[in-house]
Amino acid sequence: MDEKRWQALRESGFRIFFVGLFSLVIAFVIYSRLTVPSSDPLAVEARQLNNLAYAVLAITGASMASMLYGAYRIFRSEQMRAAGSNSLISFITGAFANRNYWKIMAVAAISYGIFFGFLSQIFVYRVDVSFTEKGLKVPSVDMTSCCAAPGYMPMLTVYITDHFLILVIPINVMLAAIVSGLVGFNVALSVFAYRLKKLLQVNTSIAGGVGATCGLFVGCPTCAGSLFSALIGIGVVGAGTSAAVLAPFQTLFIAVSIPALVAAPFLIARSIRSVSTRNLT
Repeated sequence: MDEKRWQALRESGFRIFFVGLFSLVIAFVIYSRLTVPSSDPLAVEARQLNNLAYAVLAITGASMASMLYGAYRIFRSEQMRAAGSNSLISFITGAFANRNYWKIMAVAAISYGIFFGFLSQIFVYRVDVSFTEKGLKVPSVDMTSCCAAPGYMPMLTVYITDHFLILVIPINVMLAAIVSGLVGFNVALSVFAYRLKKLLQVNTSIAGGVGATCGLFVGCPTCAGSLFSALIGIGVVGAGTSAAVLAPFQTLFIAVSIPALVAAPFLIARSIRSVSTRNLT
């Protein structure tokens, strides 16, 4: 009966996840084809694409929620399947049997998401720029419907105050959500491992210290970018210039960090299993 439960849960999780993923891809592809520049792209944008742009953003939000819920159901099925075994998956999922670690994950993910949002220009605060002086109404919303590669349009700009705006580019928001979620997951699992080692009175080795340092770069890819900028002397020329110079490297940092963030839980789980086995023997 338990086997049927976790199989049904996993299958439904995959269905929900892929429905969200396919909806997202199809929406981006169709929208991109409809926004191919014509002889009068501005007229096309004004007459036809504005409502569709809002619909695509709504589909993006719904698809991301669907994928998140599907991933959660898959995780729960693996938690049920691996319970009581000695596999790495069991040590990863077992940590989240305690709801406190879900709370730690949520706090870490949201905190990192805000931090990532400012560095990636999702949240833009410019004390030296007045939007009202530029003729913009505050608060207001501005939709840019055309034209760019799939995932980069439509772009929504929300002017919150005279100096603060939110720039919603679908692919940037998805990237922020993925990285922040993985960071939160790794932080919660790392806290679990640390508490377990402390409970079992396991001494931290030099290797453990090196691992903690590497964890900064895995758990905080934008921190790695900021440290890189400081090491090469970019940081002294000002925050604006630093962000502009670092921007081309930030995509590389994230591209390298996502596989590392996916692999990190298995490394942490191996450490937890090693400690647990050693304590039992």
